[in-house]
Amino acid sequence: MEINFTWVSETVLAIKTDFLFKTRLLPTHVFVLKTDTGLILFDTGSPGNGDMILKSIKAAGLEPKTIKAICLSHWHSDHTGSLAEITERLCLDQNLDIFIGQADLPLLMDQRSLLLRFHPFLKLPVPHSPGRLPNSLSARFFPLNPTGCEILHHKYSIKAIATPGHTPGHTAYLHQKTGSLFSGCALSLLTPNLVGLVPIFHNRTEQIRSGEYLAGMNFRYLFPVHMFLRFDEIPLERRRPISGKKGLVSKLMGDHLFFHIS
Repeated sequence: MEINFTWVSETVLAIKTDFLFKTRLLPTHVFVLKTDTGLILFDTGSPGNGDMILKSIKAAGLEPKTIKAICLSHWHSDHTGSLAEITERLCLDQNLDIFIGQADLPLLMDQRSLLLRFHPFLKLPVPHSPGRLPNSLSARFFPLNPTGCEILHHKYSIKAIATPGHTPGHTAYLHQKTGSLFSGCALSLLTPNLVGLVPIFHNRTEQIRSGEYLAGMNFRYLFPVHMFLRFDEIPLERRRPISGKKGLVSKLMGDHLFFHIS
C-alpha cells in the first residue's frame, strides 16, 4: 500500500486510506494535528491501514512516536479499524490516550456488528462492525463524559462536541487555537463546495440536528473524514445556506444539504 498524504493546513496532515473493497473509491481520511505537545490523530481508517498511516506520518517529516492521543469520532470500523495496529506498532513507553464518545465506547468494546440504516425513506439495513481493540498495555480509553472532555481540553486544547445521530456517541472535535473542526461523519464535503450529511444513520433526527449545529459554528477549517478535502478557510460569511428544492442526485441518495461554500 503506497504512502498517501497531503498537508491541508500548516498544522494538519490528511492521509487517504482504503475503504470500499480495499480501494479508495470512497475517500476516507485520517487527520494528524501537529501541536506543541505532540501529534494528535483523528480516526484511524479501516483495518490494514496502520502501517501505511505511520509511514505516511514519517514521510511527511513528522515523528510517529510523538503521537500523544487518538480522537475517535465513532466506533465504526472505517474509523477505528487500524486503532490496534497503530498503538501496537508504536511500542511506546506509555499508553496512548484514546478519546471516544461515552455512548460509543461500549459499542466498540463489545466488538459486535450492529445494523444502521441507509436512506431516510428506504431505511435499508447496513451492518457495521467495530475495529479491533488494542491491548491494555498500548492504550487507555477515556469516554467523553464531563471528566473525559476536561482531560482532552486540559491536556490537548481540543474541545469535544457531542454530535449524535450517525451513531449514539458520535463526536466532532474542535482545535480552538487553529479553528480546525474535525467533523467525522457529522458533516461531509459531498462535493468540493457542498456541505451536508451522508445518509447512513442511527437516528436521522439527531443526525440532522447535530449537523445543523456544526454548520453554524464559527470554525475556520473543516476536515470531514469522507469524500473531499478543502485547504482554505471557510468562515461563516463564506457559507451560503441551501435553499429551494434538492437536485435529483441528492433526492435519490437521501443526502441532507446545509450550505454551499462561496
